[in-house]
Amino acid sequence: MELEGSVALITGGGTGLGREIALQLGAEGMQLAVSYSRSRDEAEATVRELTQIGVEAVAVQADLRTSDGPARLVEEVSQHFGRLDLLIHNAGTTRFIPFSDLDSVTEEIWDELFTVNTRSAFFLAKAAAPLMRRNGGGQVIATSSIAGLSAAGSSIPYAVSKAALIHLTKCLASALAPDIRVNSVAPGLLMTRWVAGFPEKRLQAMSDAALLKKPTDVSDVAAAFVMLAKNTSMTGQVIVVDAGLLKA
Repeated sequence: MELEGSVALITGGGTGLGREIALQLGAEGMQLAVSYSRSRDEAEATVRELTQIGVEAVAVQADLRTSDGPARLVEEVSQHFGRLDLLIHNAGTTRFIPFSDLDSVTEEIWDELFTVNTRSAFFLAKAAAPLMRRNGGGQVIATSSIAGLSAAGSSIPYAVSKAALIHLTKCLASALAPDIRVNSVAPGLLMTRWVAGFPEKRLQAMSDAALLKKPTDVSDVAAAFVMLAKNTSMTGQVIVVDAGLLKA
């Protein structure tokens, strides 16, 4: 896909990995809608950075937990840009609960994590597909996690929601082909505010356990999104970028 002049929507685009993806896509000449739920200041700061390098960008608030949140978000992008070529579902949430602590996992936690991490990805893609097809198609890329590929992670509901997101990637790739491609990137340990709930000892242990003996570079993960955005021959795929934490 030709990135220059195309339009991308990034949920969770104001902080951490989302911000880095936005900056790298902006450097490629894309126009960007940076979506946020609560991090308004950070999203607007990311938009200012993008505009300083000549990128047309806008910050858009959306609560993906609501029934109409995904559709309203896509409609706002349509009204502002008139098109959508790339949807990146990067919004996510978790709870830090040891796997053995089953009593702390409530129905409310299950519902919230699946709503944000998995269900909203489906309804965003459903809302975005008609808009993409008006201009010949596009691509959806979801941020999954190596927690969806192994029995590990911040909590059981989080790991299962990411496993479901990975399967959703494959299902949507089939449903939206041939004019819309759907892929996913599964990062390892990223040293962003996301891991603030992990004890320092656990973070060090995870770094030591990786084959490359370090956390995953955020810029390297973002570069995988850019690669997928450009590629026209991949769909239904999950790209792992984790410094070798998920061993073969």
